[in-house]
Amino acid sequence: MTSGILLLSTLFLLILVGVPVAYAFLGAGLIFVVVALDVPAAPLVAQATTGGADSIPLTAIPLFLLAGSLMNAGGITRRLVEFASVLFGRLPGGLGVVNVGTNVFFSGISGSAAADASAIGKAMIPGMAAQGYPRAFSAALTSTASIIGPIIPPSIPLIVYAIAANQKIKPLLVAGILPGLLLAAVLMVMVIVLALRRNYPRQGLVSARVAVLATRDSLAALLMPGIIIAGIVFGWFTATEAAAVAVLYALLLSTVFYRELDWRRLPAVFLDAARSSAVILFIIAAAAVLGQVFVRTGFPSALADTLGVLGPVLFLVVVNLILLVFGTFMEGNAAIIIFTPLLLPTAVALGIDPIHFGIIVVFNLMIGLVTPPVGMSLFISSNIARLPILTVARANIPFLAAALVTLVAITFWPQLSLALT
Repeated sequence: MTSGILLLSTLFLLILVGVPVAYAFLGAGLIFVVVALDVPAAPLVAQATTGGADSIPLTAIPLFLLAGSLMNAGGITRRLVEFASVLFGRLPGGLGVVNVGTNVFFSGISGSAAADASAIGKAMIPGMAAQGYPRAFSAALTSTASIIGPIIPPSIPLIVYAIAANQKIKPLLVAGILPGLLLAAVLMVMVIVLALRRNYPRQGLVSARVAVLATRDSLAALLMPGIIIAGIVFGWFTATEAAAVAVLYALLLSTVFYRELDWRRLPAVFLDAARSSAVILFIIAAAAVLGQVFVRTGFPSALADTLGVLGPVLFLVVVNLILLVFGTFMEGNAAIIIFTPLLLPTAVALGIDPIHFGIIVVFNLMIGLVTPPVGMSLFISSNIARLPILTVARANIPFLAAALVTLVAITFWPQLSLALT
């Protein structure tokens, strides 16, 4: 137990002093191997990194990121925004509700909060500001709404959890549908309440002609998330095959149907997706080294013995607190890889379904994306709005509260996650 605590302390110290997460994983693991374990470092690192990244399901990650990049460049994202505006624009806080609705549509394709925050933020934050919404409000809402993306399938963090937990990917992805929709509904209610209290503007009534044109223009784009989610739910294809379908569909829509993406711009789109993919896959490979070292310290079994005496309710409360804290300064996928092997055995021993537990883990860590100091979605939205991150963080308090209320419901209402699986 002491060895594991020292290893964790080394890891968090490296992260706190600004070492990039992947290098912190490698550094902490190597330091501990050299100092405390009688094991050759080079073979352990080589085996762990290749084993950690050598997984067929992981190929879904770069493909979904590529699909998101193609959507941004090919006008698909813009059309989803226009359709959401037709649906929700007349409600109080209409553009805020449109923001959340667009995230729901987009989440059925991208699987990444960062992709959602970037794509939708560039479209919605300036547009909301032009209509009289405070930029801090718009940026805060965009950041929190973006975490719907990693909950509703296809979800990159849930794929990572499935690999770390040795679970089937399809049930996990299906389990995220209702929690993701619940979060969207709670955020929409919060937007409406704030809009009424603060007298935010409403959009004018959209004419039938404009509504028909927007719907017709966005129909092909709307089919994309429907095809992906239906394909996964009904077993038409695996998550990896769904990612390939998403790329092909987005490519055809962008280049042939909408004709907004010419072939000369494709290399830049592919390069953007490749960079994002490399970061995630490098973190996964580096985290595998740390995972191997953790196992050799005996820390997982000691932690399981300690938490196993708490009982399922208190255990879930403690897990939520642990993940919420660490999610504020750890990259989500990396934290999933670290904490899943540590906490899942105890959860299963206490009778908690591993699918339900996976939704809890991912939801907790996605909340970390909208909390300082790391808060990637918060950072992206703040950058788009050109505001200090703390200004946006203060404006985000109501939406963060909405996400926490949703987390409580997900934690203690297992059927919310398991009803569709």
